Amino acid sequence: MNKTFLKVLKSYLLTVLKSSRLTVLLTVIQSYSLIVISQPLQFYREDIVFKMSKNQVTTDAQYHFCNVGGKEIKTTLFYPLPENTMELIDSLVIWDMKTNEVIPYREGKSGVFFGINVDAYGQAAYRVFYQQWIKDKHFKYILTSTGTWGKALEFANFELQVPEYLKVDSLSYPPDTSFIQDNVQYYLWKKKDFMPDRDFEVRFR
Repeated sequence: MNKTFLKVLKSYLLTVLKSSRLTVLLTVIQSYSLIVISQPLQFYREDIVFKMSKNQVTTDAQYHFCNVGGKEIKTTLFYPLPENTMELIDSLVIWDMKTNEVIPYREGKSGVFFGINVDAYGQAAYRVFYQQWIKDKHFKYILTSTGTWGKALEFANFELQVPEYLKVDSLSYPPDTSFIQDNVQYYLWKKKDFMPDRDFEVRFR
């Protein structure tokens, strides 16, 4: 807020302090503040397919971003992985889905860093694929990092494929749909306005 706006706002507040218009004014102030502090880069959708076997799971994920600002955004994102699993990750590849180019990444202690570009008022999508070895018949994928964006996902779609011979003991989120086809158990989730309160976890035997 600039000084002129604050001066006018202060003067107006004094004149309406005892009137019913104060509620309306506070709503306007809140809306103005949200516009000022909102981030131009927004993460609004993810579509993920998990394919499990007895010893391994593949994650094939698509992440969608938009830029609501008037300047191109070039930034680095951190892709988190569960603690102590970096040594279990194999064949990780990241693509820019617009150009189909492979994106280089840098490994961290608990995830990888990679750069993204989003045009002014544009959209971009990135695909992340990797294999992960399974320990103790338990798989975990981090969802709660969505909270760092300060906004729920508009859409989130998840699909888990498990061979019928593996018995799933628990899922951290109950599926919306489940069926068996060609000896594979499918679990499907379709979410709107999704702000995860826990990670995606599967335990099986």
